[in-house]
This record gives sequence, structure tokens and C-alpha cells, in this order.
Amino acid sequence: GLIVTVISIIQVVYVPSIMEQREAEHMDKVEEQFASLTSVIDYQAAIAKKGIPIASFVTLGNRELPFFVSSKAFGTLQIFDNSSTLKINDALEFPIGKITFSSTNAYYLDQSYSYEAGAMIVSQFQGNSMLVRPSFSVNFNETLNNVTITFDVVNISSVGEKNMMSGFGTSPIQTEFVGISKNVTFSNVDSMTISTPFSNAWILFFNHSFIDAGLNKEGYPPQCVLTDTGQAVEVDFLSSESNPEFYPTVNIIVRIIEIQAQIG
Repeated sequence: GLIVTVISIIQVVYVPSIMEQREAEHMDKVEEQFASLTSVIDYQAAIAKKGIPIASFVTLGNRELPFFVSSKAFGTLQIFDNSSTLKINDALEFPIGKITFSSTNAYYLDQSYSYEAGAMIVSQFQGNSMLVRPSFSVNFNETLNNVTITFDVVNISSVGEKNMMSGFGTSPIQTEFVGISKNVTFSNVDSMTISTPFSNAWILFFNHSFIDAGLNKEGYPPQCVLTDTGQAVEVDFLSSESNPEFYPTVNIIVRIIEIQAQIG
């Protein structure tokens, strides 16, 4: 009876605690692996050389504890083609693909990590936030009263038939630079919209970028208005004929960098 009692206490109290800790450590490991994957893709986009595939590895999950009743933690690594878009002036749209790891934990909080448009984003049920920023710069020339935005958008596209892997082992994912499909300059831009499920992360990033550049100063009327629709972030650049010197002209340079990815 004493042995049964001790085993029951271990099973009910200690096993869930141990498994929760293991799953938390696994999430930390995946974050490191996804950060490494992000740096690999950024490196490939920066050197812009074809024919240099690089493999990264992501641990999908954990096995159960031996001798005790516990559950495995599973994970899914997937490539999503054309999952988001970037739109300039409500006219031209550029597709954006992404790589996402999502967990199916039994004891710890589920999380997902995504690489989208050059940014690494972590998501939980409460929301999402940006861990690694994309190549996005805002230059506000107050003398000429113009703003130049440079946005290097990394578009992930799958190659081959396999674009998803699930389980609890370690999955390789290979990425390769294939070219720059677009290098376009837009003048007198009125609006910019990025459709994404991570709208909270993107609106915070855009807001900080504009404020750091000197726009939307506290105590003054806003020069651009950001709106989070839940499925997109809309940036409207304001203008006024009665006070044109306060509202700058906005130009956006967009480069679409094509990266192919393959799982397995």
C-alpha cells in the first residue's frame, strides 16, 4: 500500500511538473533553432548568391517519460506559400510566404514560431510579438520634407512536394536564395498594407520604426495613421493642402527576395 501511494504521488504530482519543465525547455530550444534558421535566411538574402543551399534543423517534440504514464509533445514544421501580402497604394500586391513551427504540448503552453517577410515572430493564444526585426528602414529628411522607406521582403516558397513534417523527432529544412523578383520604387505613396495573422507584432514594429525616424511626434498631429484590423496592418500617410510643409512626401523602395525552402 505504501509503494502504491508513493507511485501515485509521483504520477500525479511530479510527472506533470517534470513534463512541463521538459516541454518548456523544448520551446527554448526551438526558439534558438528558429533564430538560427532566421540568421541563415538573412545571410542568404544578404549575399544574394545562387546555388548555396543551407540546411537547418528543428526539434519537433519530446518523448514520454519511461516507466510512468505521460504524453508525448508533438510539433509541426510547415511552409506556407503566399500566406500574406504586401500592398502599396491599394494597387500592387506582393505575395509573402512563411515558415512556421507550431507545438502541440500536453503540459506546457503551446507556442508557434514563424519567419515572415524577414521577421521572426512568436505567437501564443494571448497574441504575438516580434523577436527578430526585418530589413525595414525609415529615413525622414525634414529639410526636404520627404520620407524614404526601404523594405526588403523575403518571400518563402516551397520546392518539391513535401512542405510539412510533424512528430517528435528532428526535422531538417533546407533554404536557398534564388533571386530578386522585384526591385521597385513607389513615389507619393498614400498607403501601405500588410495582410498577416501577426498583425499585433507588425503594428508595434511599424509604430516604433516611424517614431524612431521622427514621425508622429508627441504633441503634434499624426503624419501617418496605423490601423490593426486583426488580419492586416494598414498604414495611411496623411497629407494636407492647407499645411503641406508638415506632411512629408513618402517614397517606398520594395525588394522582393525569393528564398526556396524544402523540408526533409
